[in-house]
Amino acid sequence: MAFRNLFRKEIKSVLPVYGIYALAVMLLHMVVGYKQSSMDEDTVMVVSVLLPYLIVSLIAIGSAFYQLYFEWRTNSVYLLLSLPVRGWKVLAAKLTASLAMLLAAIAWTSLCLVLLLMQSNWLKLAANGDGEGLGWTTLLNVGVNILWMYVLVVVFMMLIMQFTFLCGQLVSKFKWPVMVCACFGTLWLVIRVTPLLANLLQWTPDIVFGSGQDEVVYLHSGPFIVLLVLCVALLLVNGRIFEKEVEV
Repeated sequence: MAFRNLFRKEIKSVLPVYGIYALAVMLLHMVVGYKQSSMDEDTVMVVSVLLPYLIVSLIAIGSAFYQLYFEWRTNSVYLLLSLPVRGWKVLAAKLTASLAMLLAAIAWTSLCLVLLLMQSNWLKLAANGDGEGLGWTTLLNVGVNILWMYVLVVVFMMLIMQFTFLCGQLVSKFKWPVMVCACFGTLWLVIRVTPLLANLLQWTPDIVFGSGQDEVVYLHSGPFIVLLVLCVALLLVNGRIFEKEVEV
């Protein structure tokens, strides 16, 4: 019950930001759809697809930092002492709320993209599904794989932001330099360690991009397994630091 209430609280705290994002994305796609005939395909792809997903990922990553910053600034973090929830569960609730809003924003962006920009391409896509080009099964396979990889990376960066803020609270002076060092130091360590650990997972099955008669691409799953393990480890470490800081 406490976890559920905390989850709802975090949803309400980030809902206005994602509401503004949803409105902005809809307006952006309407403008791009109106100007699409005078724009080249690469520009349309960058503005209507890559830019919205980049922005929403930055919002999710930034919210992971701001949620804790707001708790400390308003001293509302000490209200969490009354909750029968461990520190890592408190941070998991914050993370889950941001992740839920991220997935909702991705779904909304995809819906706007399909309804507002791809109306003129339905016949072409249908024809591709019947034979030429990439089939629907391949498109679905590639889309799902890209989605979970994207979400995994964003979740990892959100955990990095939580870790960054919590490290800053362990010192009384020079908080921001400590946070900067914690952030970039952790990223550097992960970049150096991940390939080494991934080599130990050569036996794991590859990730398959494509299906059927289309060209199939295989991607080693080791780095993503390592990243998933690091996410779990970071969540536990963040929870331990959180408990130490607020004396749960």
